[in-house]
Amino acid sequence: MQILPIQFRSVVRHNWQPNYLVKLKHNQIEIQTTMLVDSGAEVSLISYKMGQDLGYQLADAESTLVAETIGGNVEYVLRNVEFTIDNHQLIAPVAWLQTLTDTEQSLLGREVIFDQFNIEFRQAEERVIFTWRDNKL
Repeated sequence: MQILPIQFRSVVRHNWQPNYLVKLKHNQIEIQTTMLVDSGAEVSLISYKMGQDLGYQLADAESTLVAETIGGNVEYVLRNVEFTIDNHQLIAPVAWLQTLTDTEQSLLGREVIFDQFNIEFRQAEERVIFTWRDNKL
């Protein structure tokens, strides 16, 4: 897995990021947070702290996975998280970082999320629109 958070601030003419409000739930713990909608990310990603806030712990002898980033390697484990997006609930895998990073930015990646929603980026309006797909058709 590669995580490549690249921002070219010197050439960006429209300094807007497609963030979206979602609810994450594990057991009885719910967190409402803003996540960056990232069509280039295979899976969603949460920080080490957010995973702790959700009540996640590593199991005894659980192995971590390694992802390559521009700044070096980071360790992570996969967890299934219950998401609520616009009153629609679904379970999707999330890479829970085990490496402390300089940012608390969470990513909303493609796995499951992009299969359940049609997602429209309207940069000129600074809006992201999630439309639930009726998969019964």
